[in-house]
Amino acid sequence: MPERTFTDWHTHIYLPEHLGPVWTDRGTELVGRPGFGAADLGEHSRVMAASGVEKFLIIGLQVARIGMFVPNEFVGAYLADNRERAIAVGSVDPTQPGAADQLRLAVREYGLHGVKLSPPYQGFHPHSDEAYAVYRAAADLGIFLMFHQASVFAPDGFNEYASPTLLDKVARDFRDTNLLLAHFGKPWMNECVELMMKNRNVFADVSTLPIKTWQMYNGLRLAIEGHVTDRLVFGSDFPSFDPKEAAEDFLAISELAMPLPIPRAVVEDILYNRSFDLIVNK
Repeated sequence: MPERTFTDWHTHIYLPEHLGPVWTDRGTELVGRPGFGAADLGEHSRVMAASGVEKFLIIGLQVARIGMFVPNEFVGAYLADNRERAIAVGSVDPTQPGAADQLRLAVREYGLHGVKLSPPYQGFHPHSDEAYAVYRAAADLGIFLMFHQASVFAPDGFNEYASPTLLDKVARDFRDTNLLLAHFGKPWMNECVELMMKNRNVFADVSTLPIKTWQMYNGLRLAIEGHVTDRLVFGSDFPSFDPKEAAEDFLAISELAMPLPIPRAVVEDILYNRSFDLIVNK
C-alpha cells in the first residue's frame, strides 16, 4: 500500500468523441472498456483524489491516422483549474501541416509544459524534417518532449519507429531540451537505459509496467546497474490503470524473491521523491 501521497507522471484526459474508432475499439478488445476507460475531467479528478495522488501530469494526444484528437484547448482548460498540482503535455501530429506553429500557439495560449509525440502511432521517423521542426519549436519554447517510444497496440502502427535508440540523435541535437520516454521504452528497456546512461537529458516513466512483473523487474535491475534510477518517474497510465493499484503493484516489485532483488528504497524513491522541476524548465 502507498504510505503517503505521490505524483502520477502519466495520466490521460479525453472525452469519448476525442478518441476515434481504433482507440475505442482496441480498448474494448484489450481491457473491456472503450478507449481504455473513462477519462473525462470529472472522472480524472475523482480518481486522483481517491488514489492519494497529490500531483499529476495530464496528457493529450493527437494521431491523425487513427482519428484521435484531444484538443490542446481541452488540456489547457483543465491545467488552468489545477495549476498548483499539475503540469500539462499537449500534442501535435508532425505528419500534419503546420504542426510546429500549432505547438507554438498552444504553449503560448495555454501554458503547456511539454508536447506528446508518438512516432510509432503517428507514423513518422524520429529523424524526419517534420519531426525536427516540432523539436526546434519545443526547444525555442523551453518545453520538454514526451515520446511514446515503445510498442503499440494499433495493428497498423509502426514498431520500426519505436526503438528508444532512434532518440539518441534527438538527445544529442537538443542537449538543452529534456526528453521523457513513456512506458520505459517497453519492451526495449535495455535500449532505454543505455540511452539514459549516455544522455543526461533523457528520462523515463514506468507507466503500464507495474502489472508486467517480469518486464518491470528487469527494467529496474537494468536501471540500477546503469545508475539511472534518479531519472525514472512513476506513472499509472490512467484510465488504463488505477493510480493507487498501479502504485501498489510497483511497490510489490521489491518483494519478489529473486537472487538480485529490487531494493525497497529504490522503488519508494521513484514513487515518492520526483518533483516536476526534475524536467520542467523554470
